[in-house]
Amino acid sequence: MMMSEFIERVEFEPTAAEYQEIEREYMGCDIDKDQFCKEWKKNGGIQRLMRLRVRRIEELEAEVTMKDRQYDEMDARYCRKINQIQEDMKNKLDEAFAASDKQKEELIRVNRLYQEAMIEKAEAEKKLETIRAAFAILIPGKEVV
Repeated sequence: MMMSEFIERVEFEPTAAEYQEIEREYMGCDIDKDQFCKEWKKNGGIQRLMRLRVRRIEELEAEVTMKDRQYDEMDARYCRKINQIQEDMKNKLDEAFAASDKQKEELIRVNRLYQEAMIEKAEAEKKLETIRAAFAILIPGKEVV
């Protein structure tokens, strides 16, 4: 019997998997398809399939609920992990900025010392030039190094 013939006789459309079971039942008995369909319907075949469908729906709903719970747990775990990583990164960035600020301050201090040294050098060279000029006046013809 074809599925379309079964649907026409019983006025109920099973799924392909359900029809395979019905087909097995039909092949296991010695009655024609019209009689089989009448007896299948009369013996509560539709109700039995509906109960199986309800049971399967309940199983699927339970599975979805379990998957939702697992997802929520996983999401919470990964959110905690991401938040911890972000906090660690922020701390390291703050440390890097603090170290950078210290290096910048040190560079400014060293630059200031260098500028002061250059000013002192220029003053010393000026004094040395004055001393050389004084020696040149005091001891003519003798070059002071």
